[in-house]
Amino acid sequence: MVKKYLTIGQKLDILNDCNQRQLNGESLKSVARSHGVQPSQIRTWKKKVDQLAASRKRKKKSLNKGKEGRLAQFEDDIIGWALDRREAGFSLRYDNIRIRAIEVYPEFGNLPPSQQYHSVRRLCIRNCLRIRKITHQSQRIPQDLIDEAQAWLVHMRPILAAPDLHQRFIINMDQTPMYLSMHPKQTLELQGSRTVHGRITTEGGSRFTCTIAISANGDKLKPMCIFKGTVRGRIVQREFPQNPTRDDIILCCQTAAWQDKDNMLLWIDRVLVPYLQDRALGAPAAILLDQFKVHWTNEVLARLNQLGITPYKIPAGCTGLVQPVDVGIGKPFKDHVRSQWSAWRDDKGADASLKLVASRSQGCQWVKNAWYEKVTTETVKNSWRKSGFSYFVEE
Repeated sequence: MVKKYLTIGQKLDILNDCNQRQLNGESLKSVARSHGVQPSQIRTWKKKVDQLAASRKRKKKSLNKGKEGRLAQFEDDIIGWALDRREAGFSLRYDNIRIRAIEVYPEFGNLPPSQQYHSVRRLCIRNCLRIRKITHQSQRIPQDLIDEAQAWLVHMRPILAAPDLHQRFIINMDQTPMYLSMHPKQTLELQGSRTVHGRITTEGGSRFTCTIAISANGDKLKPMCIFKGTVRGRIVQREFPQNPTRDDIILCCQTAAWQDKDNMLLWIDRVLVPYLQDRALGAPAAILLDQFKVHWTNEVLARLNQLGITPYKIPAGCTGLVQPVDVGIGKPFKDHVRSQWSAWRDDKGADASLKLVASRSQGCQWVKNAWYEKVTTETVKNSWRKSGFSYFVEE
């Protein structure tokens, strides 16, 4: 019989066929002959079927590990260290593994860099470690977050579904960073270049914060933009009164262009109160807020209590699962802003487009257009549905 090489997948296929044909009364010898293998080989594969199945799942082609590498005797130490760090959430590259290998085996550092790289790479591949793009960032184990988010939803559903709480008065608010300069972090470069340079804008006020809020019935509350500056500085005193969007967007400044206690109180008085002022006297209202400490200062809680608004705290790390603004509003909203920036950049010419920073007025106009024209009522409702609140969102 001609000797042949079979992959793990082919061996498992033969085993499956063999089991089926033997149930129908066919002999092992007959099955082996039809596949061009020896009966003893099939018996050996049956003993190792669990190993074969596990290896196939990891897309290995053979159970044979091949020739031992330079790091074989230190494999448990190095890979154990790597898995512990990954379980803790740290990002690893081959270079991190190389440094650990030198720590446990100093002579490894005397090898040429290319040999170090290939030894580390083979070690990682043999242990099913591959370079992957990070798809989710968190500070806790993902399944724990899912369980906590589900428990929170179970607790909140009867509260928010109460007959006296109208969907219009169930509100979710959050902040998101925005930019007046949106140049990419990747670039074209000649193949083979070892260093890829990139220039960034030196404009200190290119980042600002946009506070957005939505209600469960599909309403969008007026957005608030927070720019870098002082409360009584030139921007507030001279620039904001001339801003064309001042009636559609609340404009304010903060020294780091971020939400603080004062701006949170300003948002309540200038955005939340006008939205709720025409509600029936005594009608309850609820607001869902994340764990950002500014949302939970004594002053903010006292103001909400004074207005008869009940705040509910979203569990830490779960905003990407149960906070409607995060789940369904943030990305399309920022995508619409970016598309306007791209169109504005294209009109400036090739050279000018490489170093553009928009004005605050232009940035506010993009926010206004994206929020009022592009983010639809259906998008808002879908964000609540996708967050686990589909049982009470109006159709």
